[in-house]
Amino acid sequence: MSTREPVTLQSDWETTLLPWMRDIAAHLEVGGVDLDVDRVHLMTGVVADGVQRSMAPISAFLVGAAVARGAGLEEACAAVESLTRERAGQRRPG
Repeated sequence: MSTREPVTLQSDWETTLLPWMRDIAAHLEVGGVDLDVDRVHLMTGVVADGVQRSMAPISAFLVGAAVARGAGLEEACAAVESLTRERAGQRRPG
């Protein structure tokens, strides 16, 4: 489990990260999306640790697709984490 500081508590959240995220959302015409950045980061950390770091952004994309189709963010993140932990447990010897 990650012990990193939540993204929204980082010193550059208000000055750099949040404005960047809002600009991207506006450009992609998905403004107004209720996004829990820290929850997504927590989920991608589980994927990075349990599968491979390169799959973290892929998992975020898939969660976004699920949310776009009506799933709740928490529900989708929890499902990814559960499956990731389950598969990681199956790969361990013993």
